[in-house]
Amino acid sequence: MTFIGLFLKSIFIMVLMVAIFLIGIVSFIYLRVKRMTKQFRNGTNHTNHRQQQSSAAGSTKRRSAQYDDGVVVEEELYDERSPRQANRKIFAKDEGEYVDFEEEK
Repeated sequence: MTFIGLFLKSIFIMVLMVAIFLIGIVSFIYLRVKRMTKQFRNGTNHTNHRQQQSSAAGSTKRRSAQYDDGVVVEEELYDERSPRQANRKIFAKDEGEYVDFEEEK
């Protein structure tokens, strides 16, 4: 009888842990979708301007362009890299060299 009680307690604890994990996943997805919806709504209300927002997690760049036929196109780029990683040089020190640009007159 003791073995059955211990077994039921362990099953209950495992089910409880799985439920907490699933609630965490669902809440994470909900908050992510809510934030993306807010960004989308804020992005569609503004036209003919450039805007950049920076945060610790990444940066969002919005850009709009108006073409000759009057069509306004808005783009949004989201970069999750850290500012340090995003601003680093592309080539390593031992891969080629950087040349100073001199404009010809």
